Amino acid sequence: MKKVTIFTLICLLAASGIGLARGPRGMGGLKMPHGKWWRMPEVAKKLELTSEEQQKFDDLFVQSRRQMIDLKSNVQKEGLELEVILDQQDFDESACMDRFKKFQDARTNLTNERFRFLVEVRKLLGLDRYRQLKTEFRDRRVHRMKGQQERKGPIKDRMIHERFPSTNK
Repeated sequence: MKKVTIFTLICLLAASGIGLARGPRGMGGLKMPHGKWWRMPEVAKKLELTSEEQQKFDDLFVQSRRQMIDLKSNVQKEGLELEVILDQQDFDESACMDRFKKFQDARTNLTNERFRFLVEVRKLLGLDRYRQLKTEFRDRRVHRMKGQQERKGPIKDRMIHERFPSTNK
């Protein structure tokens, strides 16, 4: 029975995509660009950001980062405690499930903070500029991905050039 419970918990962790040291980067279609994108001159110009708005984003960013540092730390601590329980000789299924719930709650809190930041960005930008921001960074991702594919070339061509370097001209 003990082995089945441990296997079930491991499967739950794996199936839920939980990484003990990292959190989700995006929420489906709600992905935000990373870093201080409002300080990128071309983005600030396209969105017509004022210096006051940029300062508000700076303040929001620092506040959110401080909160997320604490929340990420809590996720890691709860993950460690869950591992400790799973590794104990005298396995307590009830304690393990309780700790798993705390771990999930810690991850939820982290996700909620990321979403809160997104909501604040949306409020500060308004609908039109928020949509423009999403379009700008979607286009950048697509352009970057195309550039990577062009550099790599089709797989068949790469294999030929790797096998027969003399054909590289």
